[in-house]
Amino acid sequence: MIRIVVFTIALIAATAIDARAQMSMGSFKGYLTGHVGAITGEPVTNARLTTGASVAVQELLGWGAEIDFGHTSDALVGRQILDVNSYMVNASWVRPHGRVRPFVVAGAGVMQIDGCDFPCNRAARTYDLGLSAGGGAFLALHDMVAVRGDVRYFFAGADHPDLRRPENFHYWRISLGATLMWDILP
Repeated sequence: MIRIVVFTIALIAATAIDARAQMSMGSFKGYLTGHVGAITGEPVTNARLTTGASVAVQELLGWGAEIDFGHTSDALVGRQILDVNSYMVNASWVRPHGRVRPFVVAGAGVMQIDGCDFPCNRAARTYDLGLSAGGGAFLALHDMVAVRGDVRYFFAGADHPDLRRPENFHYWRISLGATLMWDILP
């Protein structure tokens, strides 16, 4: 028994090689954007200012994920005045190199809609499943700074007849933002 153990240890020691981890993923790129723009499109009857932020991480080939937040106050939809917050998680692709970097995004999340008929005494709040899709481009001014322009479509398919909320609420968001970019090394 001792001979077998000694032989096994000797065999393992004689055939040992350096361990090397194989990493198939290269570096990543991070994008942090603050944006301002407008929401518009039927059923929104008045274009309203929107603000927000997003953070994205893209791998070497451009595929990645983004978390996007947007806020709009006092959007007029029929007789209702709505405040809309969108919290989206998107799959994305960004052209990884070059001065102009087009991108596309699509995802889902939560749309928080507060509002009621005008005149409004007490606003109702709903949380609905939201979907978004869109695209745009980054204009790299430097290795770390870019300007982002994008257009996105947002959709919430919920129906709230008790609140007289519009069914299948949707709108377009057109925005321009400043982006901080950085490399994330493995």
